Amino acid sequence: MKTSQYFTYAKNATPRAQSVVVLGAGIAGLAAARTLTDRGVNVTVLEGRDRIGGRCWTRDGLDYGAHWIHGTEGNPLTNMARKLSLPIMFVGGDSSYSGGWEPLVMVGEDGRHLSPEEKLQTILLADSVRDKLDSLRRQRLANKAGDISLRAALDEVLSDEYITDEERRAVEWHIALMARDDCGADDPSLSLLWWDEGYEVYGYGDSVFADGFGALTNALGRGLDIRMKQVVRRVEYSPSGVCVTTSEGSFEADAAIITLPLGVLKAGSVEFSPRLPVAKEHAIARLGMGHLAKVVLRYDKPFWRRDQYVYGYLCRPVKDWPTMVISLTKTHDIAALVMQAGGTLARRIEEMTTDECESWALNVVRDVFGDATPAPRSVDRTQWSRDPLSRGSYTYVAVGSTPDDIATLAEPVGDKLYFAGEATYRYHWAGAHGALASGIREAARILDDPAVLVPRAFTENRRWRDTMMRATRLFNAMSQTVDVEEIESRVALLANGDIFSAVPPNELRVLATMFEPVTFRAGELLCELGAPADRIYVIAAGRVEVRLADGRFVVSHGRGGLVGEYGLFQRGRATATVVAVESTSAFALDYQRFQRFLLAFPESMYSLLRVTIGRLMEQSNALAAVPSPGDAYDVR
Repeated sequence: MKTSQYFTYAKNATPRAQSVVVLGAGIAGLAAARTLTDRGVNVTVLEGRDRIGGRCWTRDGLDYGAHWIHGTEGNPLTNMARKLSLPIMFVGGDSSYSGGWEPLVMVGEDGRHLSPEEKLQTILLADSVRDKLDSLRRQRLANKAGDISLRAALDEVLSDEYITDEERRAVEWHIALMARDDCGADDPSLSLLWWDEGYEVYGYGDSVFADGFGALTNALGRGLDIRMKQVVRRVEYSPSGVCVTTSEGSFEADAAIITLPLGVLKAGSVEFSPRLPVAKEHAIARLGMGHLAKVVLRYDKPFWRRDQYVYGYLCRPVKDWPTMVISLTKTHDIAALVMQAGGTLARRIEEMTTDECESWALNVVRDVFGDATPAPRSVDRTQWSRDPLSRGSYTYVAVGSTPDDIATLAEPVGDKLYFAGEATYRYHWAGAHGALASGIREAARILDDPAVLVPRAFTENRRWRDTMMRATRLFNAMSQTVDVEEIESRVALLANGDIFSAVPPNELRVLATMFEPVTFRAGELLCELGAPADRIYVIAAGRVEVRLADGRFVVSHGRGGLVGEYGLFQRGRATATVVAVESTSAFALDYQRFQRFLLAFPESMYSLLRVTIGRLMEQSNALAAVPSPGDAYDVR
């Protein structure tokens, strides 16, 4: 026996089942059925709707469900599209900033387009808040403080600093984009510790299917035995096989693949006999089912710029309004504008009357394009949460759950029940690519053949990529504020010090732009023992002394000396007092920015760590040689 990344298998083994019934003709069910059928297994697919695709639904060329291929290169959707000769179009950006941050047009509350500088300031502010959220997450994990919601964490980090109402509004917009409209969950519901833990991403930049996701599901479903309007009521399983009862009849097979959405499983509308294992039931209960609503306005012809893909909507408080307006003219040559919103707002949009929904949407369009904009030919919306066959859009990691619950949900039961769907894919939940890979995974498990599995493309996890993108934006912004001569002067200072001399020159130039000049009078403290430590200092001129609480001298530093670095590794507390003994000028760098640099440039991090440990050992030896206040001195 051998073990793959998902299951134990026997070499040259025969399939675990000769007949399989697949519950659901969404992308996971179709992928599983296609894989099994192509290898000779007898498969019947049961679908409750009168169409295939599930939450992938294309109508009149427009995707009302899944729309983007998030992360193009390496994505199994991209590979499948190429295999099936389905055209896709690269649109750039990532899952949060659709189409990318740079080409995004931000529209303010007065309908004015924000300047590039104003737009950049909103994201740099939001990036700094995201850095603090990450720092708080690391602290809580280190202290085993337990999970809290993203909202509680946001309130905590914002309480430590003053921001204007306008700045808070911008932060709330960025957080809503990340949490509500990407995860489908309000930030009070989303787990701070685990919401993106271990989520892997593919090559940067999103793509769309030129003919919509329906082109993919139709290609996967071609030739399969799919029974429509078969709403599943009951699943019975035993060592001898499975029996699935639907609204139209009963179907027996050796095994079943369950691709029912998490929302349906949470609602308990399908009875399992015997009941599912307790661990699986608990995982279903803990995980959250996110909600995302789309509102689509179709026009006879576009009145907006044909080449503009996305407008950021900062016209009104984000609580009741969308974050973006997306044009389908650039990607699909369709005269339509799409707004989407997640969480509680999605549910409210779904429950509005038709007139209320239309009024809501027209207010958004007029805010962005002016009161003289023409009336749309039609206004439509999705209602996935009200659909009894979906009961939501996709999975999120709620407070009280972890991604381990996703892995638990994926576990088979007695070699008779197999589970697929985006809610079961530990590395890519909440996405169509995860659904596709999960269906193929369960087919591979039944075939007892790991060669069938979708290869995992190891690129980055989502948290790391977000950190790197924030670092890149900061580096680029800082480099524009310091002239070339000043950068060269700072580089020379850092290169001649005992810490940064080993840092590669290109990385050192980046680091140099991040420092801010500061000055101290003789006797002024740079930091005090035990006080919160939040920055490092590189001495440019003058001299400082490192002292203990009782005033005893430890070491002094002149030009090129570095102080304050221990706080990076000691939970944010200064390990000594540092005082300027003469007029001193220095360059300061706060820990949040410094940590971004270290994460972006690991070689520099290791260099600093080596020197810091060495200096700490030297300081310990120096302290051992310093007489205590009560010791007698030998004056011979």
